[in-house]
Amino acid sequence: MPTPRVKPLYEIEKISAVKKLTDPDRDYVFAELNLDGKTLRYCMSSPTSQWRVSTLFTKEPGTLDWLHSFRPDDVYVDIGANVGMYALYAGVIMGTRVYAFEPESQNYAELCRSIFLNAAHEHITAFCAALGDKPIELSRLLLNSMGTGGSFHDFGTPSRNYAVTQRFAQGSVGFSLDTLVEMGALPPPDHIKIDVDGHETKVIAGMQNILRSGKLRTLLLECDPKLPGTHGVIQQFLGQGWVYNPDQVRLSSHGLRPAEAVVEEIRQGAYAGNIIFSKRVGELAFATRALQRFSESDLEQMRLSA
Repeated sequence: MPTPRVKPLYEIEKISAVKKLTDPDRDYVFAELNLDGKTLRYCMSSPTSQWRVSTLFTKEPGTLDWLHSFRPDDVYVDIGANVGMYALYAGVIMGTRVYAFEPESQNYAELCRSIFLNAAHEHITAFCAALGDKPIELSRLLLNSMGTGGSFHDFGTPSRNYAVTQRFAQGSVGFSLDTLVEMGALPPPDHIKIDVDGHETKVIAGMQNILRSGKLRTLLLECDPKLPGTHGVIQQFLGQGWVYNPDQVRLSSHGLRPAEAVVEEIRQGAYAGNIIFSKRVGELAFATRALQRFSESDLEQMRLSA
């Protein structure tokens, strides 16, 4: 693996070992990570799951900085959890209460295997369900591929230009997040991650009460400028008083971009990456502190021209 441009929190090769569960009924291969005395395990049932482990500290460095700002008594809702890379990290390493939603069957099974391997079921709860704008919806999940660790699946309707008949369809159920909180299925969240590959507008439409409640501290939104709804969602948040930290959006796996260029991309709807919103500026200070862990030579190596 090439040397990452952004120095990772941990070098995965130095802290992880591949192990196999010594149980004839559970033939699980997993990565065991030792993070400063805390043990984190990820099941690896496919090459894609293995890749997700190998890139944990380089793929989205800013997301891990965000997770490190969580407190043990916080409630974190991970929407589009996939195999649970960040849900498990938040629950096991930070001790946060986690509610993870992943509708795709193979990813959900892998997520549950990892929760089992960490004996973390007391504070990480996974649901094989989608989140959207309706209180409850029985529909189909249109799969991009049938395999553990895959992404770009669509609940109900395509988010991109392809024929529905091109996709394998898995029966699935969806809820609105407001409905789940109002019925007491989960507590009001402190932090939310939305990574649903094109269905962000539906998810956000189904959590308006939570957004207005004032309890939500931070929200991570994955943005794709190729999708028509992305810019509108960003402008909606900014128009309602949500803010972001330029130090957070300028840092990615590629390096450190000039803040002015990134802010302009966000304004024009051309930004690709994660934006973490809050209504309290202090909640976003973690991103500025994260840059302080780099030396001057590190920052120079990371710096990009645009």
